[in-house]
Amino acid sequence: MSITLQKVEIDGHTVQLFQDEEGGAITGYSFAHDRYYSDPLDQLPPTFKPVKVGKTKEEIDEELAEIRSFPTHSLDARCLREETLLRFAVKTGLSEADGTTITTMHFPYRRGEEIKGYETKLLEPKKFWRVGDTRDVDFFGWKEAIESGSPKLFITEGPLDAVSLYQILKANSAGSKWSYLTPAVVSIPNGAGSAKGFIVSKLAEINKHFESVVLVFDMDEAGKKAAEEVVKVVPQAMVAELPMKDVNECLMDNRIKSTSSAVLFRASKPKNTRILTGSSLSVAAKKKPEMGLAWPWQAMTSMTKGIRRGETCYFGAGVKQGKSILLSALASDIMVTHDSPVLIAKPEEAVVKTYQELVAQVAHRRFNDPEIEFDEQAYDQADAIIKEKAYIIDAYQFVDWDTLRGDIRYSVVNDGVKDVYIDPISCLINQLSTSEANEFLTGMSAEIAAMTKDLGFTAYLFSHLRAPTSGEPHERGGKVQSYQFVNSRGMMRSCHTMWGLQGNRDPDLQDDERNMRQLVLLEDREFGQSGYVNLFWNKNSGNFEEVR
Repeated sequence: MSITLQKVEIDGHTVQLFQDEEGGAITGYSFAHDRYYSDPLDQLPPTFKPVKVGKTKEEIDEELAEIRSFPTHSLDARCLREETLLRFAVKTGLSEADGTTITTMHFPYRRGEEIKGYETKLLEPKKFWRVGDTRDVDFFGWKEAIESGSPKLFITEGPLDAVSLYQILKANSAGSKWSYLTPAVVSIPNGAGSAKGFIVSKLAEINKHFESVVLVFDMDEAGKKAAEEVVKVVPQAMVAELPMKDVNECLMDNRIKSTSSAVLFRASKPKNTRILTGSSLSVAAKKKPEMGLAWPWQAMTSMTKGIRRGETCYFGAGVKQGKSILLSALASDIMVTHDSPVLIAKPEEAVVKTYQELVAQVAHRRFNDPEIEFDEQAYDQADAIIKEKAYIIDAYQFVDWDTLRGDIRYSVVNDGVKDVYIDPISCLINQLSTSEANEFLTGMSAEIAAMTKDLGFTAYLFSHLRAPTSGEPHERGGKVQSYQFVNSRGMMRSCHTMWGLQGNRDPDLQDDERNMRQLVLLEDREFGQSGYVNLFWNKNSGNFEEVR
């Protein structure tokens, strides 16, 4: 669909500008001279700024009246007969240059009996735009479908296909005892993407007038997907499989018999690909279980049987308990031990600091303490190991989920990333209210779980914790529990494992005790395990070391 912009003068011609809704490309057409401009901006001053046309009610009414005054002629280029177009009140616009060449088709949209607007189709090049008010309208052809008295309703993707299917069915029955029957054919007003919502909104009216429904959508991916979505909410609907891409192509190729057969007799309910038989799963289910990739610490691997692709793992810790070091330890181990790239999003931390900590984990050195001599040789050696495997998103303090989701998909598909780390997930909800945040995180948790399964990667999501409702605070050794995670219910439903990092940072304790941490397994979907991984933070190397 194109957006109508203002008219301009080019080479003495009045040119109507259009802008594509998806790509933003601007084209032009001179109706008076039948001339198409693929890039009219090249012929306009550099300072020219296109503006969407805003029309008054009087101007819109004048345009509608002008279209209603147009004639209706056969359109040989589309094999459409005059009587077919007349039935649907389709108008044809003639060239202003010669007065005979058909340049446009105008398909009416009604609300009840009244025509509220038209979809205008420019034939060469193919452009669509709307005139009038086409919001909250009926199916194209709805009035004619009800008047037909037919018990079966055929629904197409667009008005051109609707009139084409009507003509095909009438031609197929010509000369037979069924020639007196009038088929009921309509189209949705806004293409395949709107099919599900629009048909559901009209379902009560459909059921009132018709006994059965056949979807006659295009045979491309969008059409097939739209049909599947409609059948989910209108399970009684049947789906036709056309012999060519769309109905008008079938008409132009004279596929009268095969198209009629496809929609009248061979339409069927599509197989539900989400319901599988045991026989289709038998071989895959017989596969012997294998250990996943090893975690950095042996107790962690023993409890979970390793890291598996297609899973999400949540980690929560109190303030300054070592959550950032834990992430770096997990990510660096993937890069070094398993020789695999990682993607990291840490909006609360500068990207240079994030990378320096990764190198520090590999080097077993601390590079952030000015009282410790910077070991350049150790840095260079560790840097050489991971610098081509570490992908870090530069989005300080704020990142939105739509952008992050695209970054994740890109890195997994293009960079070979199999491990994605986000710390903290609260960075995605900074500008939302509490209720909005909970709703968002529930949806996001389910969505990223589906992404890991579809794309075959592992997601590690880090969360701040709510303070314990009773007992010691986290920084004084308070235990981490699942309910303390932000939006814990949504995470618990979607996660495969959920971990808490806990420890006592009481300054009165000795270093050996104050630097102890426990990584506790809170939720384990696969094996139902629970337990602890005892870790000690070595202040000299900056690493967590397992204590057995």
